Amino acid sequence: MAVKAISRLSDCSLPETRLFFLRTLNNLRISSMRILITGITGRVGANVAKRFVGLGHDVTGFVVPGDPQSEKVAQIGAHIVEGDLASHSDVRTAADGAEAIFHLGAAFQAGGPFTPEQYFDINVKGTFNILEAALASDGIQHVIHTSTDGTMEKYPPEGIEEPIREDSLPLAATSWYGYTKVLTEHLVDRYVRAESLPATVFRFANAWGAGEALDFGQFHMRTFMDQLQGSTVPECREAYELMSKAYDGDPHLIIAADRNGRPWKKHFVEVRDIIHAYENALGNPSTFGKTYQLASREPFHWENMIPYLAEKLNAPHTKVNLPITPTYYEYDLSASKRDFGYDPPLSLRDMIDEAIAYRQSSEGAIIPTKV
Repeated sequence: MAVKAISRLSDCSLPETRLFFLRTLNNLRISSMRILITGITGRVGANVAKRFVGLGHDVTGFVVPGDPQSEKVAQIGAHIVEGDLASHSDVRTAADGAEAIFHLGAAFQAGGPFTPEQYFDINVKGTFNILEAALASDGIQHVIHTSTDGTMEKYPPEGIEEPIREDSLPLAATSWYGYTKVLTEHLVDRYVRAESLPATVFRFANAWGAGEALDFGQFHMRTFMDQLQGSTVPECREAYELMSKAYDGDPHLIIAADRNGRPWKKHFVEVRDIIHAYENALGNPSTFGKTYQLASREPFHWENMIPYLAEKLNAPHTKVNLPITPTYYEYDLSASKRDFGYDPPLSLRDMIDEAIAYRQSSEGAIIPTKV
């Protein structure tokens, strides 16, 4: 059964003092707030923090003790509080005095490996602690919680033709990362409905940081050669042999297509689009109690974009019909556009150009995931 987006909170469900503040914030967009950001050392958190510091906000990052990436937090002018998301007291201390919380911290595949217990403690208990700390503070005006499109099952054998709305698909993830994120969405739902907490959920598409678009595995032929090598299925062997004949070393890009020749399609999001979403949504009562997908202005069509990427990399590319479950989906962004003016500023070519510029100079508009 699909989990539908939460309805907007009515004005009468909010305490009068908080409601007055929220209306003032939404109408006047005050110049400074005290913002706590968990996950501030990650690909998204550091860049969001840099932007909000630049806008004049007082930003504090909640980091794991000894995090080697903490250096970049100091460089952007944010404060640091060390602690464990699974510790109620640590989170309560970090949230003291905050007026907004961007909860980006999580255990996920790229940062692991993590055990199921760690996924639960960091993601579920950590989110519970954030929501409890927010509820206990009279000063909290908005919590924006980060979820993922990994909560949804997006890979049926035939792909998905219609753009995916927030409530189109069941939250059916079974990976520990995706499943714990499903639980966190339910937690936010509970605190909105039961406690009138002004909270919003952002569901990120596959997110790109500095230079990362160039390394996405499904753009590269080698990925599929490794996947199909040794298969005893005739059509898989045939596809592998075709790629082996064309492959002449990395990088060799691929226009991935399904077994009927339809090129793949997938929605990504780049950190600068995410920053734009946080700017527009912060303090906006229209977003309270709702879940929004965040993705780029347009989906990535392998047929259109791989030739452009190959040209920029001076690399060959080959179209291959792959006898495997295809990637074929895009998101309907109408809810975020309607409620908080989400208008992703970047084209896919902008993202690729920025990634190449970073790769060539190690500098660019985005703070890298690792420094």
